[in-house]
Parts: sequence; C-alpha cells; structure tokens
Amino acid sequence: GYTTAHVGKWHISGAAGFPTPIQQGFDFSYDEHHHYNDPELYDPNDPRIANFSGLFAQPKNRLTDAFDDPRFPLLEDERPYDSMVDLSQRWIAKVAKKDEPFFLNLCPNLVHGPVMTRDKKRLAHYCKKLGIPFPTDPGSISDPKTPGQHNPYYASMVDSADWIVGQIVKTLEATDDPRNPGHRLIDNSYVIVSADNGASQNLGNWRSLDKKLRREKVSDNAPLREGKGWAYEGGCRIPFIAMGPGIQAGSVNTETPINLIDLFPTFMAMAGLPHDGTLDLDGCNILPVLTGQSRAAEFHDGTERDMLYLHYPVLNGAFSTVQRDGWKLLKNTGIHMNKAPEIQLFNLNADLSESQNQAAQHPELTKQLLADLNRWLEQYDAGVPYNNGAYKKGNLPGQGLVPAVTGRGSNGDQLWATFETAGKAKVEEAFLLYTVNGDLRSSDEEWFRAPATLASGRVEALAVPGMTHGIFCLVDANNFLIYSEPVPTMQDIGLFRALAFALEDGYAYKPGLVALIQCAESAQRHADQAGIDTSALKPALQKARTTNAKPLDEALYAQVIRKLRAEIRTLKNVPEAKLDSLNYYPLAHEREILSK
Repeated sequence: GYTTAHVGKWHISGAAGFPTPIQQGFDFSYDEHHHYNDPELYDPNDPRIANFSGLFAQPKNRLTDAFDDPRFPLLEDERPYDSMVDLSQRWIAKVAKKDEPFFLNLCPNLVHGPVMTRDKKRLAHYCKKLGIPFPTDPGSISDPKTPGQHNPYYASMVDSADWIVGQIVKTLEATDDPRNPGHRLIDNSYVIVSADNGASQNLGNWRSLDKKLRREKVSDNAPLREGKGWAYEGGCRIPFIAMGPGIQAGSVNTETPINLIDLFPTFMAMAGLPHDGTLDLDGCNILPVLTGQSRAAEFHDGTERDMLYLHYPVLNGAFSTVQRDGWKLLKNTGIHMNKAPEIQLFNLNADLSESQNQAAQHPELTKQLLADLNRWLEQYDAGVPYNNGAYKKGNLPGQGLVPAVTGRGSNGDQLWATFETAGKAKVEEAFLLYTVNGDLRSSDEEWFRAPATLASGRVEALAVPGMTHGIFCLVDANNFLIYSEPVPTMQDIGLFRALAFALEDGYAYKPGLVALIQCAESAQRHADQAGIDTSALKPALQKARTTNAKPLDEALYAQVIRKLRAEIRTLKNVPEAKLDSLNYYPLAHEREILSK
C-alpha cells in the first residue's frame, strides 16, 4: 500500500483538534498539539521546524515584525525558510528510499487573510511593479473601490505559494525513483494544485499607525462575480492544475466542469485501484479527462455527469446551486441576510459574470432546475439557515408569531421546556444541542445534536450520558429558531470563549451525570456477565453517586463526569463503551485533562 503524509492546514477538526490527520489514517502528520509524529523529521524544540503555520505565521505588525524573524532564515534568492516545505521535502527523501508508493497531502495556509508576507524582497518587487512606494504604514495599502490587482502583499503571498509548489516539484525532479532505476520520482508522480474557494476581494487586514482598521483591496476576481463566501463564480470557480504520466504538458480544458469531490475517485484510479462498490461516492474519476481521453466527467458505470450541485448554508451569501449544460440556478437560502433575489438563473456560456438573471425569460427551465435542486437538498437532508427568533429589530416576516419559551427544567435525566401555542406559529421541529466538555479544565468546547420529542406546548429529551450542558432548539413553521433560554452572540461572548458558561441554566452537569451513572451501571452489569474486571469502574461510579447527591459544583462535577466516562471506555467489548457521547475524544486526551 501507499505511505501517506499530511502537512499543513487540516481544517476538519473541532476545537480540541480532533480528529487529527493521524487518527484519520495518515502515516506521517501531527497530533492535537500540532506535533508531527516522526522524530527524525520533526523537533519540537527547533523553532523553525516547530513553526506550525510556516510562512503564514502572523506577526504583530506586518511591516516591523515580519522580516527579521529567526524562524525564517533566508534561503536562495532571499526566500524565507518555510517549515511546511522543509518537512515535505525531507519526508519525500525518506520514503523515496523505500520500495513503495507514497501520497503527500500538502496544504499551505497561503493564500489567506490577514494578508501579509514574510518575503521582503518579493514585497519590494511587487511594489515596484505596481508603482507603489514600499510601505511605511502597516495599514491599508490599496483602495478597495479601485478595480484590478494592486495589492503587493497579496501578490507576494501568491508568489510564495507558487514557490512552495515549485520546491516540491524540484524535489521530485532531483530524487531517484528506487522502483524505476534510471528515472526520477517526477516521472511516475502526479502533482495536483488547487484551492478551496475563490479569492477574497476586500478585507480589513491590519490597523494603520493611527490604530484605525480600514479595508483594502486584496484581489480582483473579474470578470467573475463576487469572491470567497459566495456561490457566484468568483467564490467557487477555482484554479486546477495537474501534471503527471499521460497528461500532456500545456493542455487546457475549459469546458468540463469538475469538483473537488472528484479527487478521491481520481486518486483511487491513479493508484490502480478498481471501483469499490461499497463506497458511496458522489465524485467522478476524472483521470480520463486529465489525460485527454474524455471530455466529460463520468461516474463508474460510464454515465456522464450532467449536473453539479453546490450547497453553502452559512454567512450572508447562503445559496444552494445547480449547474447543467452551462445553465446555473441559485436558490437564496439566506433571504434575509442579503439583497439577492430568491431565485436566479444564469447562462454561464454567454454570461460568465452572472450579470443577467434569466429566470423570468426561461420559466420552464427555472422550474425544472429548481425541482432538481430541491430533490437533491431533501435527499441529503441539507440544512439551510434558520431565521433568528431573537433578531433585535424584530421586523422579519413572521417574527411576531414566534412562540416564546415559558419554562424549562429537569427531573433526573429527563429534560423539558414549555412554550407558547395560542396565536403563535406552530413548532414543527425540535432537537437538543449538547456538549460533553463544558468545564473549566478545557476550553475545547464542541456541540452535538440529539433527538427531542414534541407534545402540545412542550419539548422533552433524555440527557445524553456524560453531557455537561444542553439547550433545546425549536423551529417554527416560519423557520425561526427558538432556544430554550437566551443564547448570547459570538460577538457578545468572544470568538474563542465557551458558550456553556454564558448560559444561565444549560441543564448543567446534573442531568448528564445522572444519565452517565445509569450508563455506568449498565456497563458494569454487562462487564460482570462477560467476566471483565470492573475494579477501576466501581470507585468512579461510587464517587459519581456521592457527587450527584451534593449541590452543584462545576469543578467537581466536571472532573467526576470525565473520570467515569474514561472508566466506562476502558471496558472492552461492553456496548456502553462504544457510545458516541463517550468517544468524541481520545481516551488519552481525557486522561490528560484529568491530570491537570
């Protein structure tokens, strides 16, 4: 099989850092502390290699602190050292000595805001090229209203990203392939470069010397409309460059729509693996497209893909889209968050800038595409933004009919809340959000969903074993979201502060402990029946019972819950040990927090 590595940005873990790339199966990568797992390649005491973010490591000031940093010694052509490149190059050199194939997933943080650069020479170069004096103020350097590319910081970041790719290619070109004597690694390697979204065009990046934060032009996606965070082409049409065996150098394909979901089946084909019918894959193997054998993306059964779906249910540009034969329909699911029409239809073949909404001119096509999109959204239970029942202006359509919560409480592990019904919109959906780590020992708060039941004017749920806090979410007929108690905004509590401690009630600790005690008692019975040692579980269970009889003490309750969760998990082959709510984090992580 393949030896695998992930270096750089991961972006699919929760606040606690889990799951890590290693947990997802990569042989070489990092843990929740961002420490890579090969001591031959990684030294946590070396500030250069231990600089996790590489060239994207943010200085306090993008002028005075960006260029004379010992973590970035200058290399050839005054290029600053990059830890991600260094790790990747040395990993390739190590695995190339073995008689086995390898896969490297390198994800630099470049290019991303806040826009800055560690490369002073390139910054000076692009300032000169753009006719801009070398900056003396770290603040806005480019007029956000002026079209075109005129930000030398952004240009330098793109240059650095290009250099990173070039360094990997040079390593492949210079390294002998032990499995193919007389050849270099580049002769039998595929290199693919892409991005995750279109460029941001205007950002408030850095404060000026007068302490004011002014927006600056970062990039310009023209002729594409909008940029990052939008479903228009400027936000979702991205670069895709590939080189490797069978791919003709210089070939260009501008007619075949593809998606990053196509990468996995394509990688399987590159590795010589047959189609695996047990995998429910939405993507297509596009290797025949890359090699010029086909002009259409095809599913494994040979049928051409004629539709592409996108779903982006967050921020102001919340849209769902479908594309077919150059036609693109956008459904605005954030209707109160932006001024866009509810439905838009564009002909990308004739109007790549998406400037002419054709929905009124093509009603049948609009109806058909919208029906296809709605079926797809329903098939995958795709969430859309809720209306905010606590919206301060109070002027959203239907907001006056939002039912208010009239009470809440718990009895043992039973949670409940009551709400208005007379003269109010009907509550059509309810669920419980809960966290299992809302305690003072860890700020790695994450929230999960559990089922709830609705009766007339009442919602109920069972506390999840080991939960520390919970809150009911009710959704009325007008798609307004109502919480069982007031929930402060992110701006109110801060981006990285735990929500659990901002709740007045939150069904804190006791219901989750009661449910966990019941879970532990069941686990003990199963373990005893199977002849499994429960000597460590028993004192933890007794401590939990004693604690539950005492008044609520956050530090004590949190510690007891963590301890009992951990002891249940150590019972192998006991069904309770496999419960999701007990296994969101590695056992070693739980014990590390307990030891603090």
